[in-house]
Amino acid sequence: MNINNISTQLLYTTVPIWGIKNSGEQVSGTGFIFSFPDKDDPNKSVPLLITNYHVLEGVSKGIFEFAVQKNGMPVKGKKVRVEFDGSVIGSGKMQGLDLIAIPIASTINQLAQQNTSIFFKTIMPDIIPNKKQVEELAAIEEVTFIGYPSGLYDSFNVSPIVRRGITATPVWNNFKGEEAFLIDAGVFPGSSGSPVFLYNQGSYATDNGINIGTRLFFLGVLTESFIRNSKTEGNVFLGLGKVINSLTVLNHLEVLVSNMR
Repeated sequence: MNINNISTQLLYTTVPIWGIKNSGEQVSGTGFIFSFPDKDDPNKSVPLLITNYHVLEGVSKGIFEFAVQKNGMPVKGKKVRVEFDGSVIGSGKMQGLDLIAIPIASTINQLAQQNTSIFFKTIMPDIIPNKKQVEELAAIEEVTFIGYPSGLYDSFNVSPIVRRGITATPVWNNFKGEEAFLIDAGVFPGSSGSPVFLYNQGSYATDNGINIGTRLFFLGVLTESFIRNSKTEGNVFLGLGKVINSLTVLNHLEVLVSNMR
């Protein structure tokens, strides 16, 4: 495993989530780890587990799963499950968005005290495109998203499923006036909470021609899949997903983290 490869590192920014709601309904989703810089100390950051609020809403008990590490590498076949209950929601909901951010520093420290070291990578604010960079994107861009569709993943290697698609509406347009855009891809329940990236490896096209190199942007969070109700076929997935754009996520996180202090 080449853990220095960017695409490999992206795999370990996510964790699977399973839960049981008060109604008895079983749910699954995707969470990802985001590091928010500590304004008082540039050498520190606040680790947050982010997912869709609807994944955890009404959950009475559930599980997050992390890969175990040894010597700075994930260990195949070894994982640790962290149990949680409804109190995990706390005050982490982002107002007006179907998103929740859960501080996990205490969880990481508690596991370390139990001699369990988890392997994960974090998404950092520096890969969020600014407004100018967003406006320079093409209307149709290839996107990559990572998660656990229908709870599916490589349980032995503790590795998620990577899927690709294209932007169905431009990233720089607010779909129906919302701070979101659509992607055309294989989006299914369980993918909710998946981070969506623009990841070009080797080369990518711009208005000025082909650029040589790698481009990585965190574009946003998958929040909804679209379904067509058919009397003859039942519920049919349209292969479209709604993504809350990352600048909006960052702006809400600034308020949330400020209130946590």
